[in-house]
Amino acid sequence: MFFLILLLAVLGVWSWTARPWRGWAIVADEPEHVVHIDRFDRLLDEYVSLGSYSALQRMNTNYPQQTKHLIEDVLQLGHIEESDIEQRLRHFYLDSTVQLLLEEVHRQYADLSDIETGFARAFDEQRRLNPNFRQPHIYTQISCLRQSVIVGDTLIGISLDKYLGEDFHLYREYYTDSQRRQMCRDSIVADAMRAYLKREAHKEPKH
Repeated sequence: MFFLILLLAVLGVWSWTARPWRGWAIVADEPEHVVHIDRFDRLLDEYVSLGSYSALQRMNTNYPQQTKHLIEDVLQLGHIEESDIEQRLRHFYLDSTVQLLLEEVHRQYADLSDIETGFARAFDEQRRLNPNFRQPHIYTQISCLRQSVIVGDTLIGISLDKYLGEDFHLYREYYTDSQRRQMCRDSIVADAMRAYLKREAHKEPKH
């Protein structure tokens, strides 16, 4: 019996040292909630690339606010109710420069799991600071370098084309070195939280 207990103890120690990253310290750092980022950019690309009527229907049905923001506020193509607005939207994204942005977004942002985890931690922290914190819905878009982040009522839109890294060749034509250093993946959560919290603070009633 003594040797069995000793063997189990040795195996337990070996298991923990062989995989120390699964210890209590890392588990405690796991976010309490799960965050999902909607890939509105992919749905838009499906409509642009394939001329998919189904994708257009889903844009208007599942993401009406996001579509309206993109067309009217970000790209400023016209009013959402105009009869030819979808054709104008598609024509705009078929531009060769915009297509380069889309291709680079596809390459760099196939996976957003690290960004979702970053938002989950940020939201957990806000809930600890303010029990009345309203967690926003997050989606991604391609703004054609117009805006990095847009915020609405419990809504955050992230323009992935503004976070392609300081060495992305198109940036050199439009941005300074200091600006390009901020246009990277690691800046997304901080930029989005700063913009959203600023908007929420302005909505709080004054006493």
